[in-house]
Amino acid sequence: MKTCTKKTRFSVLTFITITLLTPDIHSQVTIGLGAAPAKAGLLQLKDQEPDNNNVTSKTGGLILPRVALVDPKTLEPFINPTEVGYSEEKIKNVGLLVYNMSKTSPFVQGLYCWNGETWDILKFTESSSPGNTDPGSGGGGGGSADPETPTSIYDPLALKLPNSYIAANSNTIDIPVIKAYSVWTQMLNIDEAQMEGAVSAELLWQDREGLIEKVTLANGDKGTASKIRVVTNSNGKQGNAVVQLKINNIVRWSWHIWVTSYNPNVLAGEKICNSKIFMDRNLGALTVIPGSTGTSGLLYQWGRKDPFPGSATVDCETEKALYSLTGETVSISKKEVQSENNLSNATTNPLTFYYSSTSNQDWYSTSSSVRNDHLWNESDGTKGVFDPCPKGWRVPKSGSANASIWYGLTTSGINYDKGKGEDWGTAGYYPAAGYRNPQTGDLKMVGVEGYVWAASEFYGTSYRLWFKPYYTQVDDRDYRAKGNSVRCVKE
Repeated sequence: MKTCTKKTRFSVLTFITITLLTPDIHSQVTIGLGAAPAKAGLLQLKDQEPDNNNVTSKTGGLILPRVALVDPKTLEPFINPTEVGYSEEKIKNVGLLVYNMSKTSPFVQGLYCWNGETWDILKFTESSSPGNTDPGSGGGGGGSADPETPTSIYDPLALKLPNSYIAANSNTIDIPVIKAYSVWTQMLNIDEAQMEGAVSAELLWQDREGLIEKVTLANGDKGTASKIRVVTNSNGKQGNAVVQLKINNIVRWSWHIWVTSYNPNVLAGEKICNSKIFMDRNLGALTVIPGSTGTSGLLYQWGRKDPFPGSATVDCETEKALYSLTGETVSISKKEVQSENNLSNATTNPLTFYYSSTSNQDWYSTSSSVRNDHLWNESDGTKGVFDPCPKGWRVPKSGSANASIWYGLTTSGINYDKGKGEDWGTAGYYPAAGYRNPQTGDLKMVGVEGYVWAASEFYGTSYRLWFKPYYTQVDDRDYRAKGNSVRCVKE
């Protein structure tokens, strides 16, 4: 019997590699088969005789190349982008399938396929995973999970999952909790082992009693694959709520639930400003009838995902009552920021308004030299990890003068009744919701002035729209500890 030398093995491997990586080869190839290959196969390996389960090989399979990918947009380490002919190689290698071993962000370990421009990770649903034996696991009350939901906490797509959800009455929504694990391990530098432990979910607050019927874990504690199941009421009430995730009884993340009949994705009443599609109301608002209770919506400190309620009335500063699931009253906590990096504290305390008495007036830090400009707007201009808008929407980017998203809006010479705000026609109605004071957390200027955040930063402050009777400034800047309104724009 002949033995296979190293040289022979190298030649065989080289032949296999060339065969797999060259799309221009039209001939069919077999290895060890001794017969014509299947008609649809470019390469076919030798089979054994099938057993009772039609398994044709119990002794081996095809091991894909195991590599450490370097850049999601290059063919490294196979080909250096500076090599002559690299552009042609990008096209020739479409369909190249490898197993990536690198955990360096933005990569995770797993199968990747080259599409000609970037590496695509191959995903699977929970129901297709060998480790899943529960046929009812997944979202929506049973069946398979959303295939868009990442399965690895190191998958950068997990950071992009939304922080808020829109739900109608008598609705059930399942929220994947993997984002919490991803943010803490990828951004907040906590050890993965510290995120192990019992998973639980609860309602933090609702602004109407009986708004939320139930908050549980869908299909129980599944660790990173857990889902929070939120069931809204059937009594017709609309409003806002926040649910939170606990791991080992420590709050790790929270989500805004906007219970409303409004569907911003049905664009019959869309509002257009400078060619951008806006929601017709503030985030959390329940109506757009000027002067009506429910037009104000919620208030946000710049860069935080968690909302604070606006005033209970449209023309004065009245704190809104908040309730637990069982009807007990819940109150906002107001604390002065004490840390140079307060992001972890803000994440674990979603109902704490962190005010600032320092010159920078930022909830994020006591130091003007320590800040995070990309909580709502990534450095590449995409939606930020802490953006409070639902899926498909985001806080708008803006700038100075004609770079402002609200450029052209004006109230010059125009007055409005207290409590109403400004109706800009095709651009939409904006209520005078006031703000929360960055130095105290108290409500101010309700019914008189309106402040709406943009996602863009300006030297430690952030852009906003500001309006009051007879005056509008579309490119004003504000302190980040301030609680202003948010008007989402379509991504």
